[in-house]
Amino acid sequence: MDPATASPLSTWHFSGALRTYQAEVLDRLEPGGDDPLHIVAPPGSGKTLLGLLLAAREGHRALVLAPTVTIRQQWLRTATELAPEATAVSDDPDRIADLTVLTYQLLSVTGDGSPFDDLALAVWTDELVASGRTEADAATWLAELAVDNAGRYRSGIRSRTRRLRSRLTRQRPAELARVLHPNAVALIDRLVAAGVRTVVLDECHHLLDHWAIVVAYLAGRIRERGIEPTLIGLTATLPSPDDETEFENYSNLLGEVDYEVPTPAVVKEGHLAPYRDHVLFAEPTPAEATFIRRHESLLHDLIRQVLSTPDALAYLEQQLQPDDASGEEEGDAALARLDRAFSTDFALTRSCALVLREVAPQHPLVAAIPPVLLDRYTTDDLLTVLSRFAHARLLSDPSAVRQWEYVRRSLADFGYALTDRGIRRGRNPVETTLAFSAAKDHAAVEILRRELTGDDGDRIRAVVVTDFVEHGNNRGLAGDAPAGALRTFELLAVDAVTARLRPVLLTSQHVRVRAEDAADISRGLSDLLGEAVRVADGVGPVRDLQLRGAGSGRVVGAVSELIRRGDVRLLVGTRGLLGEGWDCPSVNTLVDLTTVATSSGTQQLRGRTLRLDPAWPEKVAHNWSVVCLIPSDVDLDDGSESARLRRRHSHLWGLSADGEGRIVSGLGHALAAPVVEAWERVLDKDPSTTIGDIDSLLRDQWRPRARTRAEWRIGEPYTPRERETISIRRTPRAPLLRARQTATAAAVGAAVAGTATVGALVAVLAVSGVSLSPLLGVALALGGGVVAATASGLRMLLRTLRDRARPAEVYRSAAIAVVRTLREAGRIAPVDESAITARPDEADPTRIRIEIGGRAQDAVLVADAVEELFAPVRTPRFLLRIDAAGLPRLRALERLADRLSPGRTLLAVPRMIARRRGDAELFRAHWQSQIGSCALHELTGVEGLALLRLARSADDRLDAAEPRARVWG
Repeated sequence: MDPATASPLSTWHFSGALRTYQAEVLDRLEPGGDDPLHIVAPPGSGKTLLGLLLAAREGHRALVLAPTVTIRQQWLRTATELAPEATAVSDDPDRIADLTVLTYQLLSVTGDGSPFDDLALAVWTDELVASGRTEADAATWLAELAVDNAGRYRSGIRSRTRRLRSRLTRQRPAELARVLHPNAVALIDRLVAAGVRTVVLDECHHLLDHWAIVVAYLAGRIRERGIEPTLIGLTATLPSPDDETEFENYSNLLGEVDYEVPTPAVVKEGHLAPYRDHVLFAEPTPAEATFIRRHESLLHDLIRQVLSTPDALAYLEQQLQPDDASGEEEGDAALARLDRAFSTDFALTRSCALVLREVAPQHPLVAAIPPVLLDRYTTDDLLTVLSRFAHARLLSDPSAVRQWEYVRRSLADFGYALTDRGIRRGRNPVETTLAFSAAKDHAAVEILRRELTGDDGDRIRAVVVTDFVEHGNNRGLAGDAPAGALRTFELLAVDAVTARLRPVLLTSQHVRVRAEDAADISRGLSDLLGEAVRVADGVGPVRDLQLRGAGSGRVVGAVSELIRRGDVRLLVGTRGLLGEGWDCPSVNTLVDLTTVATSSGTQQLRGRTLRLDPAWPEKVAHNWSVVCLIPSDVDLDDGSESARLRRRHSHLWGLSADGEGRIVSGLGHALAAPVVEAWERVLDKDPSTTIGDIDSLLRDQWRPRARTRAEWRIGEPYTPRERETISIRRTPRAPLLRARQTATAAAVGAAVAGTATVGALVAVLAVSGVSLSPLLGVALALGGGVVAATASGLRMLLRTLRDRARPAEVYRSAAIAVVRTLREAGRIAPVDESAITARPDEADPTRIRIEIGGRAQDAVLVADAVEELFAPVRTPRFLLRIDAAGLPRLRALERLADRLSPGRTLLAVPRMIARRRGDAELFRAHWQSQIGSCALHELTGVEGLALLRLARSADDRLDAAEPRARVWG
């Protein structure tokens, strides 16, 4: 039978029971289509089986591409179980079978440069040939251009590279073949000739650059035979869209995600172990602290040497008092200039104000700046002002060359390169010190000690993962061992508690153990590998094991087996070896000492602990992050560690740390609100809180693994939906109250109606023979009107009091106003408003959570707008002014309303709505309909600047601990 039309996989059979989501994928995704199939599912969710069943359904010869040898072996094992005979499966590129499993590297490009650069050069050459040059002449001219005008050459390559990347999947195979190795081209041609039509791309998030070219070439060659290939992409996580061109390659090949299996669903169905994320905060070692304090001292020197000079003070004044405020009184002019400066560049103006207060606290401008903006200056504030001043005043002044050089060298110490083109961020030594602090090694010891003292201490099987074997930068700290797996292992091996775990260091070049364990572990490895393992000679507490001829994959597998047996209970290694593809179900504790924060890297590392352990059916995994913070008594700032922690957990789902049983993403599943607040105080240099205080709070909230398992409620029904959440803090100075635009009119109407009613009653009495004087009748009628108006006002007052008691309803109404505006403006699809909810937090009634459900993309847009609505005001186009209570203008009621909500509330109209005035007016109308009286103000002129200053002095409504998160289930 012609291999191009055969159905070689149609007889493959799976006799087991499919998981719920596997069956749903097979049911939802129809076979035989021309579009790619794109599936996202966590490690351990059965992607391998799912991919094979999808390929078998297509009924054609298939190729599986895997990123590592270890993952390739997993595919081979599962495929052999499904295939009717072993010969139907192959991992030999010289023997193409019904299902062939290869690594991406076998088809990869060669060379050190970017393959897109090579393609761009080829395209440029073709363009020159088309214009009349010979190919040799074109190549010579381009080579000379690269030397004589390197900037112009790079620009030409970049512009063509951008075009190539944007249309990668439409490139002709002949063009793509120009950058592939001839062996790779020959192998792809053999695969196509053998009838391969289905291509399964495992861990397809790798398809960002050169591997994308390989797959594009393979797909193009299949199409040249008149056949549309079926691409099946499987990954645990989508790649980061930070590099737009690389992400475009990925999306062009695989399209939108067809099905995503959330990790909580797999846990709740019992196919992954329940888990909890933990964080341990550490502070630098004494030697590192000395290094950091030297930078703190340098900061103070910079203030004294540079920013306290008359020239620097004049620069700060100019930034805070821009020109063009003529025609106003002197005092008003100063405020108007200040408002204009904030409106033009809020961030720079605020930084200048903070620095001015530091260097000249008695300066008249300091008193004019709203106090809410003058908290504390940060290192970034100082460095921003310093670099701007250096460019504006020092670079252009020949007499200031020595001061320019001083600033340039000082900034270099902080990781900034100051040139005549601007300033760029380089390697920050303080950031490096914190990222690879030796304190993190000690934190790993502390974590394992705590785990061993728990109820399940005897079951602990832990892995400690680092970025490197040895990091090349020791920050100039003489005598310090370089950071990395070797340094971490040395400490774990000598600690009396962690040594009981019989730790093993495993890297591509090392297998290291404690001297006391060397004989036993070497015998165990020798039995598993079937070859001699020798203990190297040495002195001290550790020994290296020598394994000749055993590949890294076999060694990793053998050590994993020792962990399963309990002969080894602690493994130390790098993420390159122990990340993607490593499978050891017995591991239940991860200590992550890496700097990984991307979605793909984070998910892969966390996936190592989530496999079910046959030896412990009640397994619960603990995943630890370690963060090194500069103590609050050191003025130097560095937010890199904190930002990394936030980015890392933004990709992950987990049980809420507040103990509510909710499943959330973001820091809320690792840190409870009181811990986050204490952490923020340390970052703000609040002397009342130390890093030790944070640790005490974390210890108090420690939950046993059994409780974690119970909170997951495994096996119970669940609703597979996601919602965006925004957390609001109720502000006592300006609560959000419902108001009626027609409140005054209602009071007048009530007065008229009351007067008419009483007047009619008087008339009836008169007709009935009751004698009343005309004056008394008029007085009674008017009195009735006053009583009716007062009753109407009291009803509005009672409604205001009810809003204070149940504020969540008003915040939901605000979110509904946003939803309706975006929908009518055509920004989102119709939304089921019942999916918009708001409720007080059970543990903290001052916090209100607004939840937004519906289509994921629309929910994110709505949540972004709601978050911006209640965020601190910066530089909006429109402000929404909200009446305090919207009560009738009765003086007594107004005074009471002012006590309830002093002044007026000013909210920034979200930018997505404020782009068009018509949309902003639409938002005002919806707010008025849902909540009550409001007015829209466009920020122009002096009045607009005054309103902006007032808005910026308002209390922050967003919850500082965790303003934004997602909820699942």
